[in-house]
Amino acid sequence: MRVGFIGLGAMGMGMAGCVNARHELTVFNRTPAKAAGLVASGARMAGKIEDIAECSVVGSMLSDDGAVESVFLRGRDLKVSLRKGTVHVSHSTISPDLVDRLEIAHRNAGVGFVCAPVLGRPDKAASGQLVTVAAGAREDYQTALPVFEAFSTSQFWIGNLPRQAAIAKLGVNFLIAAALEALAECFAMVRRAKIDPEQFMSLITGTIFDAAVYKAYAPLVAREASPSPGFKMTLGLKDVELAMREARTLGAELPISELVAERLQAAISQGYGDEDWAALARFAARQAGLPEPARPADPGNLP
Repeated sequence: MRVGFIGLGAMGMGMAGCVNARHELTVFNRTPAKAAGLVASGARMAGKIEDIAECSVVGSMLSDDGAVESVFLRGRDLKVSLRKGTVHVSHSTISPDLVDRLEIAHRNAGVGFVCAPVLGRPDKAASGQLVTVAAGAREDYQTALPVFEAFSTSQFWIGNLPRQAAIAKLGVNFLIAAALEALAECFAMVRRAKIDPEQFMSLITGTIFDAAVYKAYAPLVAREASPSPGFKMTLGLKDVELAMREARTLGAELPISELVAERLQAAISQGYGDEDWAALARFAARQAGLPEPARPADPGNLP
């Protein structure tokens, strides 16, 4: 299958690499040098974004609403000239309102549109172990499924409305942020009690908190490690705030999200904004008056 991919950030690079191993890939990035490794492995570099127009499926992974809108929308119209019948898949975590606008613009241009954000960190993207959460017309989802299978081990079709996938992803990221804040606070407490954080980590992840999110993040929190590349804390705050806004629109309440957003904002103000959001652990530890770990943790040895 001829596949196009736009956006080669930390996540997009790993995803595009997996697609390149299975499909005929054309990539576009504002910084062409980032694509050198993919091109060396057989991908084609698009000189301009219009060069992806003949692909059957075009994926994009951009950082936020502003980036997505600048690439794909010109007012109410689709900015990128894709041929009729092409399916564009937006993997970005963006607002449901923008997803609605994208859906209308694509429909008016005769182009399929699927919102399909992914779950997982950059290392999981590179190894093809993400989870894809998709919504849109079922036939468009089926067209794009072979591409999803290149970089994800699980694929979930949430519904016919693309905004449903956006809301599902915001819900997941809110839950992760809440879990991270709880872990950060709890490990600060047990360290103040002179309990070995490694022992406490084994206790919780080996018993009642034996779940993927805790197994992935508890070691980072226990060792105050911040993987790079990771999921920037500024992006985490963006997603929590988007979840808060959507919940208010829907008439639901997310009171915990207000506390989590405050903590993320406070950590960002202390200089943690460009670090993985697991750096909430370091922020909480310093707030509790705890010293830095004796030896820096090596994120490369963590799960």
